[in-house]
Amino acid sequence: MLSSIFENDDVLSLLSKVSSSPRYYDKKKKDSINYEKFSGLEQPMFLLFDALFKYQIIIGDDTYLRDYVHHLELLWYKIDNFHDISEGVCKILVKFCAKKLGYKTQIEEHRREILEYIYQKYIVEGYLFHGVSDVYVSTIKQEGFSPQLYENYYPRFLEIQKQYPAFFSEMDFHHDYVSFTDDFVMACYYATYSPIYFSNFLCPSSSKKLELNSYAKRDYMGCFRNLRNLLKAKEINEEDSKKIESLCHDQWKLLRKNESCPTIMLVKRSVFGKNVIQGIHEILEDGKEDIGILAHHIMDYKFDSLSWNLPISSSNIEFISIPYVKFVVDAFKENDSDNIEVIVPNEENAEDGKVSFLLLLGSVLILTGVLFSVIMLYQ
Repeated sequence: MLSSIFENDDVLSLLSKVSSSPRYYDKKKKDSINYEKFSGLEQPMFLLFDALFKYQIIIGDDTYLRDYVHHLELLWYKIDNFHDISEGVCKILVKFCAKKLGYKTQIEEHRREILEYIYQKYIVEGYLFHGVSDVYVSTIKQEGFSPQLYENYYPRFLEIQKQYPAFFSEMDFHHDYVSFTDDFVMACYYATYSPIYFSNFLCPSSSKKLELNSYAKRDYMGCFRNLRNLLKAKEINEEDSKKIESLCHDQWKLLRKNESCPTIMLVKRSVFGKNVIQGIHEILEDGKEDIGILAHHIMDYKFDSLSWNLPISSSNIEFISIPYVKFVVDAFKENDSDNIEVIVPNEENAEDGKVSFLLLLGSVLILTGVLFSVIMLYQ
């Protein structure tokens, strides 16, 4: 099972370090692709998930896992930018491929064999990815995957979209296809924010965001507070506002967002006829370029978005769940709580007493609102 690597003690220890120490997660971002999409700990953690996934697919041997994790830890500790970390992962994988193939340190003497092995495992026998809401996993395992033919509220969303064209403008609720990618980092992103049209509506993205938004944190109250502010700003009348809130509430319940775990559906590249890459012969024959760079060329993503509208048999599908909540959401909450300033009232100052009373009253009102919303959520 592919997700089993996230249960290994050494892996868990590294994930904990990267999610809790700035030395491991605070990197330069602007030289990496799609850096503006990620918040907080997401990019360093998604890149680490990717490095672990590549090991599971290419090496797949627990014998070398502890040593591999140690190399990753040094990489995340020493390197200060995501671009070099990504290339470093490929160089490390080359070393462990050599070990698994019995070449040990004789890497240069076996360049072609190592690259052929990586190509076979990651491309010929490899996967494309689709971020999916985990509520659909059991059905897909039983019945296979039919793009867009699963329980949804598209007709209701379409009705809102027709009435207010600016809402859900990036989504075509008539289309019969979904998108796949071979970029595992972006697959983690899509799995976290799936469905994208819904997360963008509840928590509009911003290139300047510095923290996880409410959707990423599975924060129902925060998301619907954003929604009410949006509807108010757009001057949507009360009747339509209630209709939109009700639809979003039903969608949240359908997806079980309070408890959902980002899940990635993996489908063999051969199903799409995408298990051969152009220029592979030149890569294998290149005797001058660093072998780690050549390996990076092989594993670098080729399909940012591949549209697919045909059914896929369950026998061609696997799933992997990423430990996003434990090591990203919970870590963010913990780091955020560490920065909260606790103010102790000065008993000699009567004004502080008034402020404390107002804070207490405000807390009571907020708690009442939370309880009401939770009750509504599970009705």
